Amino acid sequence: MNDPATPYGTAKGYVQSALLLITNPDRFQAETDASFYLSFHMLIGFATELYLKSYLMHVGYTERELRASGVRHNLKSLLAMADAKGLSDGGAVVLVDLLGEHHQSFEFRYMKEGSRYPAMNLRRVFEALSSLNKVVDEAVGASASRGKQPGDGWDFPNDIRQHWRA
Repeated sequence: MNDPATPYGTAKGYVQSALLLITNPDRFQAETDASFYLSFHMLIGFATELYLKSYLMHVGYTERELRASGVRHNLKSLLAMADAKGLSDGGAVVLVDLLGEHHQSFEFRYMKEGSRYPAMNLRRVFEALSSLNKVVDEAVGASASRGKQPGDGWDFPNDIRQHWRA
């Protein structure tokens, strides 16, 4: 898998799944957001990782080189590598700041007692994801390869809560 469109497509699928999860009205039947928090952040963490890896593959890294580099799930290292190769996207910085520490340690899969997990306005999260998606899509030509233009991102609905519940 050295085609950058492959991890790009998977990343986009993770974001679409996260959007469906968080906008599903059944979510509000639960007493808290706790059951959704981990799965939502795990999906967007892996999406961010795959967007960055897609970009890095586009600029010349192979999947084998990325595995051998030791960065694996380290979003901060992946972002630094991508920045060094010309990626300049504020959406990536926002997402890496939000997710980096807990994504690398798999804490969104295995929550640790006593850890603090920051939450962010959901509209801001999807704006960052939309920005990163567009920049990577334009770079790797994923939409263009299908005769399409890169999209404008995900339109987070106005009629749903924009913050996590307390």
